[in-house]
Amino acid sequence: MTAAGSIPDPAELKAARVLVVDDNRINRHLLTALLERGGVGHLETAGDGNEALDLLDTFRPDLILLDLMMPHLDGFDMCRRLRAMPAWQDLPVLVQSSLNRAEDRARAFAAGATDYVAKPINAVELLSRVRIHLQNRALLADLRLFRQRTERELALARQMQERLMPSPERLAGTAAAGVRIDAHFAPSSELGGDCWDLHRDGRGRLIVHLVDFSGHGVGAALNTFRLHAITQRMDFTEYDPAAFLAAINRRLCPLLPAGQFATMLSGVVDTAENRFVYASAGSTRPLVWGPGGAAPEAGDGSGLPLGLVDGIDYQTRTLPLPPGGRLFLYSDAALEIPIAGGGVLDEDGLLGLVDACGRDDPDGAAFLDRLRLALADSGPIDDDLTALLVTRMAGA
Repeated sequence: MTAAGSIPDPAELKAARVLVVDDNRINRHLLTALLERGGVGHLETAGDGNEALDLLDTFRPDLILLDLMMPHLDGFDMCRRLRAMPAWQDLPVLVQSSLNRAEDRARAFAAGATDYVAKPINAVELLSRVRIHLQNRALLADLRLFRQRTERELALARQMQERLMPSPERLAGTAAAGVRIDAHFAPSSELGGDCWDLHRDGRGRLIVHLVDFSGHGVGAALNTFRLHAITQRMDFTEYDPAAFLAAINRRLCPLLPAGQFATMLSGVVDTAENRFVYASAGSTRPLVWGPGGAAPEAGDGSGLPLGLVDGIDYQTRTLPLPPGGRLFLYSDAALEIPIAGGGVLDEDGLLGLVDACGRDDPDGAAFLDRLRLALADSGPIDDDLTALLVTRMAGA
């Protein structure tokens, strides 16, 4: 591919397909001869707009050189019909006409013409414009292919990122620990840095952690893969939340580029002590509430994010979690939704939605679905949204 503004490569012109549409046979011959001498390799002609439209699917032109004044279907109407076809909306149409008034040019452009040259034709000008439009079309085709390939690769990366999350089979297996987990994960339009996972300690207790890396795109997504690889190599037999975060921080500090970090909450559901024992590295505040309509209690999410400073100690904290109680963990996308009137949803707004969506509904998945819709109704969600509802099973 040649650089913008330069003469196209002869091989590109040789591969180009130009459709000449003119009711005058002599003009068609003159134009095709000119284009052939200019290096265009594939030429076809049509005597009016109807004939030209019939040739589109078989000849598949890269450019149309169009006369405006023709019988049956003139150039104006042909342009309008062409632009109504999704497959040909961006096809270059170079009009050549003896109509030289500003009103005629404006009418041609309104109908869908790309460019306009006046008769009598100047051969050098015509060839230059043909080359420019063919080059632009080739560039646009390359960009379209690049975008399609990028979108496919991003979709694959999103699928891989989603596979880092616990599968439905793993979620079903949490019942053995006396816990049910309902989860919602919705990646943003681009790759992001949310992830969460489950583990068991040596006593069979359920460990849950939620992570949110700074930034978006490929870099943030790669960091989630890094963290997943780190946690898979760790020993959870003698799990301690604060020591776990300190160990993760030690491993992340040399891996993350300057300015990148992660917030994380990691904790264990202790059914024997009816509590959730956790540590936080700058995460959102966990919410717990007991059965029977008890008001939610917010935990402490403070702590230095991971990956910034090596050698940091973290604090172990506890929240009550009796049988029938619930623990709600969420990413900061739920708090940073812009709302009408300015500002963001923040914690008070989220608590209001949690109450309004029926936080005591026995069907945790239905509660999360209602909450997801309520968050979307509050404003645009521009980040990955993760929400986990951990329910202590009655009698467990």
